[in-house]
Amino acid sequence: MSTDLAPYQVHNCIRGPGDPLYKYLRASMKEAFRIRFLVAFITESGARLMAKPLREAAGRGTPITILTGTYLYTTEPYALEYLREKAGPTLDLRVYAETGRSFHPKAYFFDLPNESEVFISSANLSWTALTTGVEWSYRLRKSLAPHDYHLFDEEYQRLLANFSQPVTEEFLRLYWREWKTRNRDR
Repeated sequence: MSTDLAPYQVHNCIRGPGDPLYKYLRASMKEAFRIRFLVAFITESGARLMAKPLREAAGRGTPITILTGTYLYTTEPYALEYLREKAGPTLDLRVYAETGRSFHPKAYFFDLPNESEVFISSANLSWTALTTGVEWSYRLRKSLAPHDYHLFDEEYQRLLANFSQPVTEEFLRLYWREWKTRNRDR
């Protein structure tokens, strides 16, 4: 399956694998003046897939915030390292830091010149989920559903402000150790 950005039919209901979310995210990243992701986990394959378009956006000065989770230790530490290194200087990479609660959202926010949109999705930040997997996503445009958009936006901001911590060298050192321990028997 190609993930080429050739002209495509734009849908709000994105049902993959014949209509992968990646092509929509990539197109939105090319125009966005602000990018925000909220994903339960990130794999190395997802980080590698998204690093170039994120770096291109960062090169235009676009602020990028990614809030991901460490719940069940599915986020791969190398993916976090890779994004920090490759995505560019405007990346604010954070992890959900509330203990004792599952963290499983997937949402991709874009502020565009004439619109804002959020893709509410079953797709985490992995190559398979974004390109060939059976994942469903829905694009909600602010202009068509402003109240709903604001509810998602406010919740994102609340999670970021109250329940996140930056991915620092110290965080990565500790997370690598715990991730290796938790994944040893998988």
